[in-house]
Amino acid sequence: MKFSYSSGQRPLDGYALKRGIGKGGFGEVYFALSDGGKEVALKLVRDDQQIELRGVAQCLNLKHPNLVALYDLRRDARGDHWVVMEHVAGDTLNVVLSRHPDGLPRELAREWFLGLARAVNYLHDHGIVHRDLKPANIFIENGTVKVGDYGLSKSIGTSQRTRQTESIGTVYYMAPEISTGNYNKQIDTYAAGVILYEMLSGRVPFEGESSGEILMKHLTSPPDLSKVPAEWVPILAKALSKNPAHRYASMADMARDVEAIGRERAAPAPAAKKVANAVPIPDVRPVGRVLRPQPQPEPVLTVLPAVSRREQIMELCGSMALTVLFTALAVALWGALSANITVARMSGLFFLTVAASWAILIPGKFWTERRGDSWARRIAMMVLGGLVGLVALWLEGWSPGIDAGLVGSGDAGALGSIFPRQVALEASFFSYYALAFFALRWWRMTSRRRPQRFSFAPVLAAGFWGVVLLLVVRPQSWPSAVVLVLAAAIVQLVSPWEQPPPPPSAKRLRLRYA
Repeated sequence: MKFSYSSGQRPLDGYALKRGIGKGGFGEVYFALSDGGKEVALKLVRDDQQIELRGVAQCLNLKHPNLVALYDLRRDARGDHWVVMEHVAGDTLNVVLSRHPDGLPRELAREWFLGLARAVNYLHDHGIVHRDLKPANIFIENGTVKVGDYGLSKSIGTSQRTRQTESIGTVYYMAPEISTGNYNKQIDTYAAGVILYEMLSGRVPFEGESSGEILMKHLTSPPDLSKVPAEWVPILAKALSKNPAHRYASMADMARDVEAIGRERAAPAPAAKKVANAVPIPDVRPVGRVLRPQPQPEPVLTVLPAVSRREQIMELCGSMALTVLFTALAVALWGALSANITVARMSGLFFLTVAASWAILIPGKFWTERRGDSWARRIAMMVLGGLVGLVALWLEGWSPGIDAGLVGSGDAGALGSIFPRQVALEASFFSYYALAFFALRWWRMTSRRRPQRFSFAPVLAAGFWGVVLLLVVRPQSWPSAVVLVLAAAIVQLVSPWEQPPPPPSAKRLRLRYA
């Protein structure tokens, strides 16, 4: 990492640089000694000076044991601005997390969070929103947690909301409403919830290939709360709510719930030793006018606990077994209503419907927590549909080998006049089911959070495409359309369903791009 200045230089009068500490989006940070021998950190502000200097200026006189102290704002002979601040010799939280890939011990995570909560609550009481909470900005020294980097801080009233068009913060910890530019102190509560989730599980709740994908997950996807201990789930579900009104009203409220978990764990063993590096918990006292708390309605959680992989596999096995039962009943009913159908035809219809339903259920079960209509998903379904078509061909008595003759148009549709008999037959079966599986969003029929338990719309859509493709590809294979209709109905009946939560009262969030 290359810095603008080297050890021993004195770009700012009264201070000698010792070494570079780090570089960020707003400049460079150095460890330095004053002429009187005081150890400090000097931050050279390079980019976005107005934002950085504004944030530093409004935080210069804040004093709290859990905040990195800001001493002065200076300007050197070249006109560059420097922030003189407390030097914290300890590790940052992201360094600590790198040593614990599966998450911190519960008591350690609790103490880190309580220090963070005290600092952020103090900022909020003074009308300041941090806006860039992340592990790299949280330090520990001699057992005391400290929050630093006020470069993105903004003055904001207790109930005031502000319009902000520029991109702020770090996308992994960015609240959904930041994308609209209409936010308040609840964005810090959301970021603190993400940090708590990361401390407990070892990973952030939302990851992706790009910033846009991660931000979209913040907007639409529920976090997988199965990765954190059960007693922490209610706290994280509330802190990570998509609707800011449903989050904690203050960081002090969230800290009390976290502290209560620590008391519950310590209650059975009152004589247990004190946790190493524990931070004393001072009372959080609001500064300025004290508002009488108003009764709040019980929040509606918009975050539903995700299903673990083991539960998905167990549900899949149950759904596949029920598929066999429902298919047998449907085929038996079809045979009772049809006088001309043979036992062989009923057997083929049964096995083909089971194969088609399983081909939908297996990928659909593992896509149930994901959103979108990606081409990769449709192509995967198309491949599975082609395999179902080969199963249908095998049930018709197909065997390897190619007949060099040509078939008539009545045997394999339009393909029969172009390809040899065997190739035309194979292509017609494969293409029919491949196109049918490509045309519909079959995975939505298996989603546990679909709007309704059972809907006739997918069944009618499957029948429509089944008939259309019969006219184009295989005009004499009418049972194929029956298979698609039965599969569309059965996969809905055998797939678990959770009633979706009521929509939040806040207005719809919209992404805005510069």
